[in-house]
Amino acid sequence: MTQDYISYIRSKVGHDKIILTFAGGILTDEKGRVLLQLRGDKETWAIPGGAMELGESSLDTCRREFFEETGIEVEVSHLLNVYTNFEEVYPNGDKVQTVVFLYEVKAVSEIAIENFHNEETKALRFFSEEEIDQLASVSTKHGLMLSEYFSGHFELGH
Repeated sequence: MTQDYISYIRSKVGHDKIILTFAGGILTDEKGRVLLQLRGDKETWAIPGGAMELGESSLDTCRREFFEETGIEVEVSHLLNVYTNFEEVYPNGDKVQTVVFLYEVKAVSEIAIENFHNEETKALRFFSEEEIDQLASVSTKHGLMLSEYFSGHFELGH
């Protein structure tokens, strides 16, 4: 298949709601702050991650997407939770129910975020829990994930 999975599926179903699988990672700095990306599509702060391609494991997706969106190579430490109960509508009208594997990750390459940006990422920054609570542009889904991460308590059934 020469096109990515989402483009392929969307060519069949248009903007109708589909289930898509995602994987993302939480990377912290020495102060315990979490790295977030300012997304290019939704203009919201988010946990780096993205959609699984055919033939990929959720671990491979996490590593690939984290690198694509941050320029940082990571290794996955452990699974934090799986979230399955969120629906989203993208700016282009695509509707999805998401299945998200959330991992804790560790950097295995230099963390150089000051000038990193691309089509998917407008900016990168480390945030404390208090700073995240003050952000107006964090999605409900990512807000829940970050809240659970900082509390150290992950609910099942999301």
